Amino acid sequence: MNFQRGVKIEPLRVLIVNSLSPAAQLIVVKILSGQVFGRRQLVDVVLLVYSNEVAKADGLKLELERCALECTNSIKVSSDLPSVSDADVFCFVTNFANPNILDLERMDNVEQFDTLYLIIKIANNLRGPVKEEKPDETSEKYVKFRRKNILPEKKARKPIFIADGLVPIDILMSLSKNLPSDVFFCPTPIPAIAKSVLGDHLKVQCSVLNDVLVWAASDEVFHIEFEKPLIIHDRVDGASCDWDMIGKDMLASFNLDHTQFSASWMKKDLIEKALALSKKNPYGHIYKAAAFTKTLKDIWKTRLNNKIKFYTNMGVISDGSLETIKGCPYVLPIVFNDDTWSVNKRLEEDTHLKQELKRINKTVKAVHSKLLSFCKKFLEQNVINQAFITAGEEEESEESVYSPCMINDSSRPSFNFTQSSTIFNIP
Repeated sequence: MNFQRGVKIEPLRVLIVNSLSPAAQLIVVKILSGQVFGRRQLVDVVLLVYSNEVAKADGLKLELERCALECTNSIKVSSDLPSVSDADVFCFVTNFANPNILDLERMDNVEQFDTLYLIIKIANNLRGPVKEEKPDETSEKYVKFRRKNILPEKKARKPIFIADGLVPIDILMSLSKNLPSDVFFCPTPIPAIAKSVLGDHLKVQCSVLNDVLVWAASDEVFHIEFEKPLIIHDRVDGASCDWDMIGKDMLASFNLDHTQFSASWMKKDLIEKALALSKKNPYGHIYKAAAFTKTLKDIWKTRLNNKIKFYTNMGVISDGSLETIKGCPYVLPIVFNDDTWSVNKRLEEDTHLKQELKRINKTVKAVHSKLLSFCKKFLEQNVINQAFITAGEEEESEESVYSPCMINDSSRPSFNFTQSSTIFNIP
């Protein structure tokens, strides 16, 4: 008999922030059913909730356990302030109306204020891991240890911090300490919107359109380019004029004249129509969960198979490529390879793209500066000065009003993070 056994995979630890939101619940189901990390990957899920929502979270936990989803290893409910070592994947699901656009005027909304408070509190507590001293490989003790332990050394998992938009990953990156910038990600709706607009204009299915490249500061400031040919199965040998994106026969089949479809239409009208569509705000719970899990699956693809590269568009913290501002959030075309990524530079010499990136950089710089200033003030007024509340003072603090938006504590749930003997009260 031939007994064969696959390599054992350690369970993946996934922490879900704001886990009682409808989008987060859909995300958890997709993860535990194997649609994100694969069906061979067991998952330990931590549902992070407000302390007075633990009972509701326990109900969600029981419901998930009764589903007996195939990738479930364990499910835990927590209201403890998380650290970097607590999970391999951190999922931040916000209640922002549009998580890609900074809208400070809406922060007097209870849900959005709570979300902002939660992200800032957690981000301020995140610290990068301390580097451990490597043993002297020439020492006699180390040589004996290696002889006795012939198993291969395990590669440490690189953490993933994924949020539902550019605003939360900007906060996480700006307020956390010593975390590498290449671990923050978020989905973007712009590629799907661009394909939808072009598909409607040409009256073709989006699936026959070639890949789209996106550079963006938000859902309102972006640039789009399509790979050529526009239609995957098209041949551009007989391209008309100086436009090599589409063949003569294909162009004629659309029954569109030069004013209705041309290179200038792609650079102006396409983007204007995509902008109009993006302003309708597609961030419903189902869309958010679908985009979130698809992005997480894309990140994980090359970690499952490090021999492949994967091309996509995603919100990341810039590494300074293409003269973007290093350390600021952008939507960029990127290439994944194992657990690292790099910016797709295929069009880096394009003059029009360089001009568009200058416009995008201007917006990124202004928004990042405004957000950072607001978060520092918010942190000082609502987190640092109010962070430590003893058990005896907790009841008294519930009647206090101190938020910059003048929201009474009694109108919102308290969020108690417990860490050791100290009670952290998110008022």
